[in-house]
This record gives sequence, structure tokens and C-alpha cells, in this order.
Amino acid sequence: MPLFAHDELRILARDLLVAAGLPQPRAAAMADVMVTTDLMGHRTHGIAFLPSYLDRVQSGVIAQSGEIQVISESPAHLAWHTPRLPGAWVMQEAIAALLGKLETQPVVTATIANCSHIGSLQTYLKDIGERKFLAQLMVTDPGVISVAPFGGADPVLTSNPIAAAIPTHDQPILIDQSTSLVSNAMIAGYGRRGEALPGDWILDGQGQPSRDAAVMEQDPPGTILPLGGLDFGYKGFGFGLMVEAWGLALSGHGRRTPQARGGQGVCLQIIDSAAFAGREAFLDETTELVRRCHASRPSGSQPVRLPGERAYAEHARQMAEGIEISEALAQTLRDRSKAAGITPPAAFSRAA
Repeated sequence: MPLFAHDELRILARDLLVAAGLPQPRAAAMADVMVTTDLMGHRTHGIAFLPSYLDRVQSGVIAQSGEIQVISESPAHLAWHTPRLPGAWVMQEAIAALLGKLETQPVVTATIANCSHIGSLQTYLKDIGERKFLAQLMVTDPGVISVAPFGGADPVLTSNPIAAAIPTHDQPILIDQSTSLVSNAMIAGYGRRGEALPGDWILDGQGQPSRDAAVMEQDPPGTILPLGGLDFGYKGFGFGLMVEAWGLALSGHGRRTPQARGGQGVCLQIIDSAAFAGREAFLDETTELVRRCHASRPSGSQPVRLPGERAYAEHARQMAEGIEISEALAQTLRDRSKAAGITPPAAFSRAA
């Protein structure tokens, strides 16, 4: 795949979003999060998302204007309503506010109601973990239903991701995973390619296991199984309910009333371990945990890898070599640039 410098991609993404109607600071925040996401190897939520974001800005799914509305705030928390404002910009503002509160509080929490899509959760936690803070992040979109409760056949929840940063003396552990067996995007990918699923990941509209992604679009629709699948899906269902409570109900942005797709609920909590048993004691323990995991004899051909290690390796490699994006996406960005009257970086001409 063609390689592009991260700074060139940031500038191009920012300029395209500004041309679509966003103020520059908000466009820059979205560009920064997308490029960092690509650097960490999460291609589905990086620059590949830019064409969709441009369409959403132009259609109003992502608001071009508006301000954060403060529902309540204290030294230890904030609760915001952010009507379809750019999710990446809202998240950066919320993290900055919480880090400021951590100067006087041991635990700080933010809820965000109805921001637009925030992208990869892991991307936001990297900096927090590197600052040696413990964090958890829960996010979901009440306008999407694709996961049935365990034992049910009708969708109520969606993939409901949950993420955490666990700092160590070295790089943090970065967890980011859905509470469904697989993501909506993965099932959609099999459907577009007309391929059978490799496992019993979904149920058809009658609640029977299926490997045909097309059942997700039938009436009644199929559903994605919770994490744990047919036998142990009650575990993923429980975690999915946690995301609903923390990410939606706590923010006041849930499933009681019809919701248009594209407005997310968020809960972010950051903890300063220094206020508990002490930061050094905490980091000693988490570092020892990592050591013991790495020391575990491999059950296969690969050694144990902790969450976030692949992302750090990809970040280092692509910072040095460039970010890989497909030629098809590069051509889409050339076309979008031409339509917006923007000259793309020279690398796009070399890759053509």
C-alpha cells in the first residue's frame, strides 16, 4: 500500500473537514485522532473514516456549529450535552478538563451526551496511560441496535465497546474491545464480500445460529451474539449492560426515545493512583503483572502479547516509515480534494 507522512495526512484531513464546514480547531482535532488511530494500526477507524465523516458534516449528522452545554459540574466531575458536535474535539476538550481536575481530586469522571462518533477508544487512552493515570472509557450509540440480550432473538444493544488504560513503569496496557462477539463493521465486511462467516457469530431473525451476514438485513433482522457466543454469551451481555448504564443512562442519553444513528453517549473516568496506596506501589504491581504475563510459556508459536503492545509497535514503525493507506482510499481523497479545491500533499501524486 502507498505510504504517507503522518503530518501530511493530518493537514489534508483538517483542510477537507474545514472545506466541508467545520471550524478549524474542531477539524484539527478530528484529523489528529484519525491519524493517531492509523498510526496505532486501527485502519477501519483511521483516515479510512474521513470520507464518511465528510459526508456526515455536510449532511448535518456531525454539527458544523454549536457549543458544549454544561449539565452539571463539580471539582470531581462534569456532565455535558454536546448536540452532534465533533466527537474527537469533544473528547479532547473533556480529557483536558479532567486532567485539570486531577490536580486536586483523586478520581474524576465525565459523561457526554449526544456527541458524534468518537472513533477508536484506545487512541484517547494512550496519552492518559503515559501520564501514569488509570482510566476507563465506555461508549455506545443508542441509535444502533444489533445485539440481542443473551437468550433473546430481538436486538436491543449494539457492540458497546469498553476500554481502559493501565499504566506501568513502561508503556501502558491499552484495552479496547467490544462486548459483542464481533463488531458491526466486521459482519458488514463479510456481507459486502458475499462470504460466509467462519464461525457462529450471529443469529438469524428466528434466533438460530447463522453464518450468513445477509440475515442482519432481513425482517426480522438477525443479531450479533454477545461476547462469549452461544455458550457463554451471558458474560458479554453483562458487560454490554454496564456500557449501557455508564455510557448512556449516566449521561442521560439512552434508548427510551427513538434516536437517529450517529449520536454517542460517553463515560470517561480517570484515577490518580497516588491518592490510594501510592503511585509507585501501583506501578510496581502493574509492571510485575506484565512481567509475569510475558514470562508465561507460549501455548503456540507466538509469545504472550498484552493489549496495546501491537499498537505501540505499529505507531513506532509508521512514524518512521509512513502510514499505509490503500490506493483506493488515496484516490478517493484525491477526488475529494479536487472537488473542494484543495491541493493534496505531493505524496498523493507520487502514489497515483
